Amino acid sequence: MEELRELCKKEYYSKIQRWMHYLMLYVTRPLLRTNITPNQITAFWLILQLIGSGMMIFGVYWMNVLGVVLYTMAMLLDYVDGQIARIKKISTYKGIYLEELGIYFGSPIFFLCLSIGVARWTGDYRYFLLGVTSALAILFSKLVQINPLSYSIEKREILLALRKSVSTRPKNKHIGYLAFLIRRSNPLNLLFLGILFNVPHWMLLVYTPLYVLELCRKLFIQLRELHRLDKQKPELNR
Repeated sequence: MEELRELCKKEYYSKIQRWMHYLMLYVTRPLLRTNITPNQITAFWLILQLIGSGMMIFGVYWMNVLGVVLYTMAMLLDYVDGQIARIKKISTYKGIYLEELGIYFGSPIFFLCLSIGVARWTGDYRYFLLGVTSALAILFSKLVQINPLSYSIEKREILLALRKSVSTRPKNKHIGYLAFLIRRSNPLNLLFLGILFNVPHWMLLVYTPLYVLELCRKLFIQLRELHRLDKQKPELNR
């Protein structure tokens, strides 16, 4: 295990993330003896999270629990494909693209399906509007990120650094623990517990404002920093 930890070592943004990577190595280790590729694992967890999301539509408790379990398993397998890729030194263009698909499609579809199920369960279709709001906020949080390729070559390095400044990875330790409680990569996250204890409507009420605030945060920080850069170098053309 020590050797495997060294081979798949990466930059961890928190101690909890490092512990999760170490824990998932126990799943990765037996898979290293097979011919399973990282891309196959990525494709599998992409399908798994879509199946888990689809089960939330019915608004039935046992299907909600099974759906969130499958969805959480998919998020945990996201650790595994990267570990196998680093240990076996496998890096593909398609693999990175598949990872991006998981990031863009996973959460929006899950919250949309969850809102449909909650609306059917409660008979209150305002919850569906919360799900739509969550899905749009998650998608736009990705879309509003600065794209360095839209700028000239001499500006791209500066803008790549700016992208890092709006990262959702908190530097404060206490905020980091709070963020980890909400993150999908934590198997006992708030969303999982809320569905387990049969309060999915409360999860929509909690997560929707958080996603909207995250969208507003990214927009504000990026516009502020771009304004600062424009004042520093007003002579540069757009």
